[in-house]
Order: sequence, then C-alpha cells, then structure tokens
Amino acid sequence: MRKIRNIRKDDAVSPVIATILMVAITVVLAAVLYVMVMGMTGTSTTSASGNWSAMEKLDSTHAKLTFGKFTKDVSWTDIKVIVTGPSGADSVITFSDNTPTATVSGGNVSAVSASDLASNDVINSGDSLTLTIDGTTGVFTVKVLDVQTGDVISMVGTTTFTM
Repeated sequence: MRKIRNIRKDDAVSPVIATILMVAITVVLAAVLYVMVMGMTGTSTTSASGNWSAMEKLDSTHAKLTFGKFTKDVSWTDIKVIVTGPSGADSVITFSDNTPTATVSGGNVSAVSASDLASNDVINSGDSLTLTIDGTTGVFTVKVLDVQTGDVISMVGTTTFTM
C-alpha cells in the first residue's frame, strides 16, 4: 500500500499579507507607469515650424511677405522677424501686441505694415508683412525667431526676395 503524505497547510502566506502585497505591487506599477507616460508627453518647448506662401517685390521700395501655415498656433507677439539686407545689415521687426503693431529697428527696412486677415491675433495662412525698403537693391534674406526661446523657426519655402 502506498503511503500518503500529509500536506501542511501553514506553509502559505496568510490572506491578509497576500492582499497587502498585491495592493503594494499595484501602487508601485501605477507610479512607474505614470512617470513613464509623463516623461513621454511632458510639456514641449519645441518651436513651431511654418512656411512662406510668397515673398514678392511690389514696387521699387515695397516687398510683401505672406505667411503660410504653422504647425501650431503662433501669435504675433511670439515672433521676431529678421530681414538681412545685401550689405549684411539686419532689420529687426517685433510686434508689441496682437493687433498687430510692428516696430522695426536697424537695417534697410524703414517701415512695416502687418495684416491679420482673420483678426484673431494668430498668424494664419495669408497673413502678411509689407516692408518699406530704403531704396537698397539686392537680395534680402528673411528669418523668423521664437521670442521666448530665441530659436530660429524653421520656415519652408523661399527665404529671400530681390529688390
């Protein structure tokens, strides 16, 4: 006849300890998952990118720069436009409010008129800048900077116009 072994029932963890361990493991896993997800979707400090739909000479002293689309909403006060003339002199165009009211300093650009077609304080496709040039002729280069970070905003399309 076979011998039947007696199984001891007190070798297992008590139900109370098992429940506490399961809750603790669940809390730790939830905390790790939360940290991982927040690390992936945290606040983004990357600049927007956009494009120019046109840069054209209107007459001997005026040029029009027309914005295309941006990857995220960009208000007028978020940008600074740098126009570098043929001699290397920079004209810095800033916006004091979202009306938009433009101020220009230095370089070959003497005045700027901004057009916000939708009147929504955000630069949309079709919004434009009309520049008054001081009579200088040659190739002008345009770049857009993010005011907060100082980074150049990548603008697809032509970045020059000729006067």
